[in-house]
This record gives sequence, C-alpha cells and structure tokens, in this order.
Amino acid sequence: MTDVIVIENDRSLSAFISEEMSKNYFVRYYNGVKLEESGSGYMLDILSADRLSHISCKSAAVILAQGASVDFAELEGKLTFIADPHDIKQLSALSRCGCPVITCGSYEKDTVSYTSITEDKVTVSLNRELTALSGRRVQPLEFPVGLLRENIYYSLALTALRLLLDDFDSDIGKLY
Repeated sequence: MTDVIVIENDRSLSAFISEEMSKNYFVRYYNGVKLEESGSGYMLDILSADRLSHISCKSAAVILAQGASVDFAELEGKLTFIADPHDIKQLSALSRCGCPVITCGSYEKDTVSYTSITEDKVTVSLNRELTALSGRRVQPLEFPVGLLRENIYYSLALTALRLLLDDFDSDIGKLY
C-alpha cells in the first residue's frame, strides 16, 4: 500500500488523481468528508487535505495543488513532494524541508515538463533522473500521454506520481 496526500482547497486535483489511478489500482480515496473505494490491484490510499501539518505517516507522495499553503514545521516520515514551480511560496518552503521535490511545469529545469500539446495529448518529458518510491532509478525520457485536463499541471502531476510509483501497468510503465 502507498499513501498519496493531496494538499488543496477545492478537492478537484485529488478527485482527478483518484479517478485516473483507479483505472490501474485499488484506490481508497478520502476527500475530507467520506471514504470511497474503486478499482482493483495494488492499493493506494489517497487523502485530500487543506494542509499537511496535521498529518503523520511513515512514507507518502505529497502532491501540492497550485496555491496550496503548507506548513513544513513538523514534518514526519519519508515524504516526496510533487509541486508547481510557479508557486514561489511553496518552493521556498520546500527548499528548507529537506525532502525530495519533483517540480511539474513548463520550465526546462522542472523535473517533469512538456514539449508539445495537441488537442488530444501532451508529450511529457522527464528531464532528470528520478528515484521511484521502490528505489529504482528512472532515467530521463519523453513520451506522449493523453491530455486529461485543461489544467496541464494536473496531467504533469499525475504523470510524476505514476513515475514515482513505478507504474508498470500504465502506458508510462511500458516505456522503461
């Protein structure tokens, strides 16, 4: 089982992540009000919260929505963050937390970015080596994925999560 924590205010990113991941995983999704279960396979616990400061876990992938405020003062456990590089406050706080950070955006220096967008797909680029939660190293690569939302950050964050999970059952996993 792997924990995924989505820090956001409106629950749209976590709902998107839960819906997409349930195509390849058994997802238990807690949106702050109720627990929903869907899909089959390896278990993912997805938690939507408005802040990280009150959550404790041994290990998790933490996805920060654009504009989400995060208090890094009392972090516990082994966390890997997926963040928007356009949010200067988030990046400043993340630079002091000592945890791995995967930035997802349009800059060449972002860990995950894109090289082209068409009506039905985005070509995603992993620009530097990434260490998956399993410990396996994923080398830089470029590949097409379906354009899943108008908000490109959602697609990039989902792709980064799949890379972190060593998602061999998806189109991404077949590439490496």
